[in-house]
Amino acid sequence: MKKLNVLLLSRSFSLTGGVARVLLTFACHCDHRRLQLHMGSFRPFAPAMAEAVAQTGTALHELGDTGYLGPVLALRKIVRVQAIDIVVATSLKAYLVAKLASTSKCRVVYWIHAIALVHEGRLKTAVYRWATRRDTLIFISELVKKAHSYAGHKGREAVVLNGVEDPLSSAPLYDNSQREALGIPNTAFVVGYTAAFIAMKQHNTLLAAFAQLAMDHPDMHLVLIGKGELRESTEAHAKENPGSERIHFLGVRPDARQLLGIMDVYVQPSNGEGISIAVIEAMLARRAIVVSDAGALPEIIDDGSTGLICRVLDAADLAGKIAAFAQDPQMRRRLGERARQVALERFGTERFVERMTSVLESESGPEL
Repeated sequence: MKKLNVLLLSRSFSLTGGVARVLLTFACHCDHRRLQLHMGSFRPFAPAMAEAVAQTGTALHELGDTGYLGPVLALRKIVRVQAIDIVVATSLKAYLVAKLASTSKCRVVYWIHAIALVHEGRLKTAVYRWATRRDTLIFISELVKKAHSYAGHKGREAVVLNGVEDPLSSAPLYDNSQREALGIPNTAFVVGYTAAFIAMKQHNTLLAAFAQLAMDHPDMHLVLIGKGELRESTEAHAKENPGSERIHFLGVRPDARQLLGIMDVYVQPSNGEGISIAVIEAMLARRAIVVSDAGALPEIIDDGSTGLICRVLDAADLAGKIAAFAQDPQMRRRLGERARQVALERFGTERFVERMTSVLESESGPEL
């Protein structure tokens, strides 16, 4: 089989973006004897991401984010000059631009990372179904597949679970001695969450749960990592909570994975996830984990085996699950060890890259 020229197309690339990190993981571990990778972005590459991608031998291309015509013309030139065999698009705009720019020798694959992509209006749904009817669709979870599969689709479909870099294989996790720099006692019980401050991530549900726990657990601290449009209002809300002095807003941290080491419990109370890299990283770091029963989170966590599951939007249930871990260190260790084993099996980078490469290589066969 000939080596394929593959271009991964996304709207933007930054090291804090979940999709971009998955694409970088693929570039870092792919077999360059089978694939020659390119990455295309509408917006300028973040410098740190550009440097990381360049180290993998992947070519970078910026298309410009001015509507459709400019990016289509830019991509059409790249496809022709670089002899691209497959464009893998990771958003609806990227997919439509790729369809308009592709030639008879270049196939387009849609790698879908979101749950609600086609539930934003009838027009978008109609365009999606009309455009994709014969193309290959790749889904990051069974839930994403269920949300986007439709009767009449004639193309291939595949579920490829995201591969996640093992945080224990790079920089060592912090230990409790690093807590002091954050204003947290070494002996505290620390709950952590890494997420953008947007409504879907349900920081307010977590704050309500912490308010219920604060009086009975005076040694409990809450660490919140990330940025977003609701950051300021969430901080203002937190100041009204009991134990507000034990709530720590750390902003965006390049060492977010290392900070898992100071956490006793990692939580994800969001009300919709296609999959969660942050939860998988916490699994790999052997953390005790509490997630909501929304989106694809129950596909990742097996309740009582690799973590605990609470009812979405239910602060009391979330508080109860956190308290259960606080009271039982043996359960934390047992579930944390099991979580790591499962994460290595299901979300290891080798399995992910081989599965994705096989799907792309199948595109060189006859059309359906």
